[in-house]
Amino acid sequence: MAAIITVFNQKGGCAKSTTSVQLAGTLGKHGLKVFLADVDPQNTAALHCLAASEVPFPAEVMSFAPLKDAFIEKVAPLVDKFDVIIIDCPPAIDSTVPWAALLIADFAIIPVIPVMDNIWASRQAEEMVERAQQKNSALQAAYLLSMMRRGKVFDECLAKLREKAKLPILKSEICMRNVYPESQVFGCVVSEFGKSKASEEMESLAKEVAGLLDLKLKRSK
Repeated sequence: MAAIITVFNQKGGCAKSTTSVQLAGTLGKHGLKVFLADVDPQNTAALHCLAASEVPFPAEVMSFAPLKDAFIEKVAPLVDKFDVIIIDCPPAIDSTVPWAALLIADFAIIPVIPVMDNIWASRQAEEMVERAQQKNSALQAAYLLSMMRRGKVFDECLAKLREKAKLPILKSEICMRNVYPESQVFGCVVSEFGKSKASEEMESLAKEVAGLLDLKLKRSK
């Protein structure tokens, strides 16, 4: 039975789709059968994967955005066919999709940039997780530090997040790197460009998430 991972945040522009795509592809390269459900009307995740030409993207992807929260009817039959299902949610506070996705998830990843507007908005994500856990007792959740940069402002905001967060923060981090948007052009994961800081970041995230969900990774292809 597939482990279901929901990637969401009510705040846009926090690399939610990048996280979904790169994690899906990295887990796929480790031998897992991965399905990526793109439920964001922008279809960023689906378009990224479909841009692959010579090398097929190492996870299956499909856009369920037009279905809104009814997408769970399409996900249900996939649970016995895949090892992992990743759901990329829209960043809309009034959307019912993240709520529906949390109710069927084993784990929720909340990408957050360590700047104050993201930290202020994170409370809404925490509240949604808390409410979802009342109905889905198996749900775990954690923040993923995203688009990290150096500087005193980032350091101070990160300290504030660590002080205020009610959810754990993953050890893995994603920094702002040109290779992430470059990978969209070629429809690939960052490891296809060779070993780099970005590929190390995604390897770290894949292994951390796999450990939390008891997923057995094979040697990366």
